[in-house]
Amino acid sequence: MEVPAASSVALRDVPLWAWLVLAVVVAFVYAIGYDQGLLLRAFLGNLAEANNYLHEFFHDGRHLLGFPCH
Repeated sequence: MEVPAASSVALRDVPLWAWLVLAVVVAFVYAIGYDQGLLLRAFLGNLAEANNYLHEFFHDGRHLLGFPCH
């Protein structure tokens, strides 16, 4: 029995909406997994970093997904 060869897709053939979805997913993973106040610092100043709003909001989700945060 012959095994079909894997086909490759050129990056230029990937639609724009797929790149946008990938960018949103990467940004979301960063916000959930790694942000320590820097994303909101532009809006809230040092208060965002001191209180870690995003960290505390996603805290249990981080542990559920296996991200270390302590």
